[in-house]
Amino acid sequence: MKRFLMMMTVLLSVALAEAQTGLKTNDLFEGRIIPQERMIETRVRGKTLAKYQLSYYRSVRFTVGESEADRVLKMVEDDGKGHFATGGNKSRKTVFGKEHSINYKTQVRRQGDRNCFLCYQAWWRGNTSEREVTVIYMEGSVKSLEQLEELLNND
Repeated sequence: MKRFLMMMTVLLSVALAEAQTGLKTNDLFEGRIIPQERMIETRVRGKTLAKYQLSYYRSVRFTVGESEADRVLKMVEDDGKGHFATGGNKSRKTVFGKEHSINYKTQVRRQGDRNCFLCYQAWWRGNTSEREVTVIYMEGSVKSLEQLEELLNND
């Protein structure tokens, strides 16, 4: 039984590692850009994602300086080259000062029969160089970025 459980764990780890293979952002998710001890990671598979027509969700969140945040954004943009993308910058005044954010979403190359998507968000307050960055990788049968956004917004 122990051998079976160990084998299943290894196979699951290999399957999860394969998800972002070939993408520049794979290095980010594997902790080669930002050390894993500085990131908060979330992985989800299964029924929870079915209503969004997704089969896999993986996100990392971390705090970095402006140049590192820009480097990660460039990786996400490079992975999405040749695919539909949306994005924008926002600034707004709040009681605590001015807040800024960058959002970027793109479809990336397919993994077998699954469509894949990357999302990037950076947030910071005032003139500070520290950015709170979140990068999300999703895959599933959902056909397009527009359809994915519609499914997520209807929840």
